[in-house]
Amino acid sequence: MTGTDATTRPTAANGGAARTPRDFAVLLPPGWVRIKLDGSEPVTVASLVAAKVATVDPAQREGARALLTRTLGSALRDARAAGGLDVLISVAASHGVPIAASCLITYLDKDGDKVPLDGLLMDLAARGGQVTGTEIAGGPAIRHQYEIVPPAASLPDDPVATRVTMVDFFLPLPGRPGLLVLSFSTPVEPLAEALVMLFDAIAESLRWTR
Repeated sequence: MTGTDATTRPTAANGGAARTPRDFAVLLPPGWVRIKLDGSEPVTVASLVAAKVATVDPAQREGARALLTRTLGSALRDARAAGGLDVLISVAASHGVPIAASCLITYLDKDGDKVPLDGLLMDLAARGGQVTGTEIAGGPAIRHQYEIVPPAASLPDDPVATRVTMVDFFLPLPGRPGLLVLSFSTPVEPLAEALVMLFDAIAESLRWTR
C-alpha cells in the first residue's frame, strides 16, 4: 500500500487551531488514487488517465482514454454534488474489467453544534444494516455497513451488479464539532466481501497530520 494525504478543508474555530489537524493520511492499495475536489480535478484526471493508458495497445488507447475520463468525470461530478471534499477511487482492473469502488470524504456538521456519536449510533441503527463502535486514529468512531438498491440506470453494465455495498465511517475531527465521514461503496457483488475488508483496512490506517 502507498500513503496519501486527504485535506480536511474545514478550518478550526478561534482558539482551536493548535488542536485541529490540517490533513490526514491513509494507506491506499495499488490501483487506488486520491483526488482533491478543490478545482484541480481536470489536471489531476488528465495526468492520471495519461499514465493509466500509457501501456494500453495503441489501437485501443483512445477508446480507453475516453472511457476512463468519462468514468472519473462522472464520479467526481457526483462527489461534488454530494458536498465531497476528496475522493478515493479505484482505477484497478481484474482481467481487463475495472474494479468499481470508491470512497467519498465529507464533513458532517450541525450548524456549529457538536454531533454526538451516541445519538448518531442510535439513528444509524434504526436505519438498518450493521452498526458498530470502533476506533480510528486513536479515537472513537462509528462503522455502518449496509446495502442499497439504486435505479438500474445508475449501475454498471454488468448483469451481476444489482445492489451497492456501502461502508460508512464517522469520526470526530479534533478541534471541530462535526465529524469526518468516509463513505466507501462498490457495486461489484462478487468482490463485495473482499472489498469490504479493504475498506476497513484503509479506514483503520487513517492518521491525523498537522
